[in-house]
Amino acid sequence: MKISEIRVGRYPPALYLELDKPLIYVVKGMAEKWVRHCPLVDAEGVLRGMVSIRDVVNFLGGGDLFEKYVGGRDLYRALREVHASQISYKPPYVTLDDDFSEVVEIMLERRVGALAVVDGDMKLRGVISERHIVSLFSDVKTYVKVKELMNTPLISLPPEASIVEGQRVMTRHRIRRVPLVSNGALKGIVTVKDIVKFYASEDTLSLLERGEVERVHGTPMSYIASRPVYTVEPHEDVGDAIAVMRRHGIGSLVVVEDGKPVGMFSERDVVTKLPMIKGVEIFVDEAEKRIVAGRVAF
Repeated sequence: MKISEIRVGRYPPALYLELDKPLIYVVKGMAEKWVRHCPLVDAEGVLRGMVSIRDVVNFLGGGDLFEKYVGGRDLYRALREVHASQISYKPPYVTLDDDFSEVVEIMLERRVGALAVVDGDMKLRGVISERHIVSLFSDVKTYVKVKELMNTPLISLPPEASIVEGQRVMTRHRIRRVPLVSNGALKGIVTVKDIVKFYASEDTLSLLERGEVERVHGTPMSYIASRPVYTVEPHEDVGDAIAVMRRHGIGSLVVVEDGKPVGMFSERDVVTKLPMIKGVEIFVDEAEKRIVAGRVAF
């Protein structure tokens, strides 16, 4: 069954821009549309690149992109002068004529967070993300425990840590979420989307325009943290954890054991790690338009 018949993904993408658009449009667009990827096209609509929210966080103060394009310069000015194409990458893609099962295989094998969907002329038509793939997993027991896929040790920060500290941690460890922990208790969680939404706000942009970058960077993480924090226990079935994420419309869960946060479990873990577990088989039920996964051998 072809992608065009199932329409898994988003058509057209929630956000896409032309190559020469300044980065401030990417920041505002990601915040408004609440997405992590922005495909870039030329004047004819042909796919030319993709900007990841992780690179945006890096540019805004998290790492080498900030040093390269901003450094001692004015961040607000840099957002208006640096083009989106300058921090973009060449995205993996599929076509509308590709078979759905092949798309799932590419997502699982290449361990990518998003695929652009193009037509025969390489014109952008849609985007398929981890969220779309995970949403197709059947609500059945996988007989795989959360602890087999979760990320440990837990990378966290105290609530009073600054936003730029959070950005640096996310960039250094290549993660998209940082739980806030105080005396062993969860106090909130900050995601890359939360950070970009903060920078895109009129209040923050006004501060940046006045050159108050240090004040923006010094904002406590607790100021933008999401609550409540949804959790899962290590012994729970991955299928149950997926159901919780789907029910709350979130992409991750903090793993808690004996009341203490010990790790993270995310959609990306499902996509990248579940196929690697010994004895697990994954297949696409095209009739039901579902992905069935489970341990068939122990």
